[in-house]
Amino acid sequence: MPKKLEYLLVALFLGVAIVLRLYHVTYPLADWHSWRQADTAAVSRNFVQDRFNLLYPQSDSFWALSEHQLPNPNRYFMNEFPFYNALVATIYTQTGINPMYGRLVSIVFAVTGAFFLYLLVKRLLGAPTALLTLLLYAVNPYNVYYGRVFMPDPTFVSLSIISLYWCVRWVESAKLKHGLVMTLILALAILVKPYAIFILIPIIYWLYLNRGLKYLKTRSVYTPLLLSLFPFLLWRLHLFLHPEGSFASLWLLNGDHIRFTGAFFRWIIFERLNRLIFATGGFVLFVLGLFVSHLKKKSSFFFVWTLAIFLYICVFAKGNVQHDYYQLPLLAPGSVMIAIGSIFLIKLGKTKLQKIINSLMVTALLVLSLAFGWYEVRGFFNINNPAIVEAGQAADQLLPKDAIVIAPYQGDPAFLYQTNRHGWPVGGNLDERIKDGANYYITTSRDDEYIALIEKYPIIKETDQYSIIKLSQ
Repeated sequence: MPKKLEYLLVALFLGVAIVLRLYHVTYPLADWHSWRQADTAAVSRNFVQDRFNLLYPQSDSFWALSEHQLPNPNRYFMNEFPFYNALVATIYTQTGINPMYGRLVSIVFAVTGAFFLYLLVKRLLGAPTALLTLLLYAVNPYNVYYGRVFMPDPTFVSLSIISLYWCVRWVESAKLKHGLVMTLILALAILVKPYAIFILIPIIYWLYLNRGLKYLKTRSVYTPLLLSLFPFLLWRLHLFLHPEGSFASLWLLNGDHIRFTGAFFRWIIFERLNRLIFATGGFVLFVLGLFVSHLKKKSSFFFVWTLAIFLYICVFAKGNVQHDYYQLPLLAPGSVMIAIGSIFLIKLGKTKLQKIINSLMVTALLVLSLAFGWYEVRGFFNINNPAIVEAGQAADQLLPKDAIVIAPYQGDPAFLYQTNRHGWPVGGNLDERIKDGANYYITTSRDDEYIALIEKYPIIKETDQYSIIKLSQ
């Protein structure tokens, strides 16, 4: 393939990736998984409005996070190191607070990860496979949505891909600078999301495959790997000293004892891989890629990478069943598997006619995958409850900046985030909340709690969509 054509296609595919991820980029944080996006965005906003301290990120909510319901008066939100949040906050200081910039940071990381995935695949499998992988990764509907969310996940996935690229460069060249770059990026990936630790599996495999077992027995090989874990261990120690800032996470492992049950396999294989992520047509090619990729040395790297992600899914079984975005790390090696399966099927034809027929079949499967994938994902972009956005904007305009509010939304902080105030995302225990400083109650429902409150406290503003009640006579 001519270099000019290759570079043109790379630029085109990356451009498509950017354009697709700009879809509804200006929407408020009230779309799919708004609860996770709101908490992340609150940390960025509070870095600007309250204090900028990487060691003590703060959300908007006073609600207890920890498994033992420890009081959290400082609103600490410390599960992951706030690298992504800090980047967004830095932009906020220049542009003003707008969630769109958080989405744009995710897009930058997602597209950067796509480019390094192309470089990695090209280095090991050649330009045709790399270009097809890049295209698949760029246009996958599930990946498009989660490549523009206000969450740290696109960042950690991108950093994981980049660290693997530099791992391959390091193994090839044995240069210290390549190993150092890999170590720094992998350390940052693990800090952003601890799940990136599973990337160590393909790294160790690639070292073994290229340097042999004797090399793995030397201490020097583990120095960069241990160094990549050191910042994360320091952060976990810091987190251990502030348990009130960590939400319960043990249930993510095997809550309800779901691991390896029929429900686990149905959710992961049928609902997520087959329906949502690879959407039938892509799933067929993905499975074919798994059968083919382990047969050759260089493609086996991506096979082991895929197995590492499957191991992560099994370890964090309940988390992956509960949350569909937990499977985002699978998209990179999964796209490579689909590309390998597609090219294998095309080359399986012995005559020109057979290759044409196989090419048409592969194209049909990929188009089917895009169509079904978009059908499953299209609702993710919608605003689930416009009333909380309208009520939040009204509260932000009417209430004092230091107001402490109750914005009940079944514990979901998305409503609280819209108010641009600190408080609680859940109702109940109102006397205790008022004692703790709550002075306004904002609701979009007309439930019993609302009825009891309006009999006792004045309404500041009320429409058919929401009510704002002042919690004082």
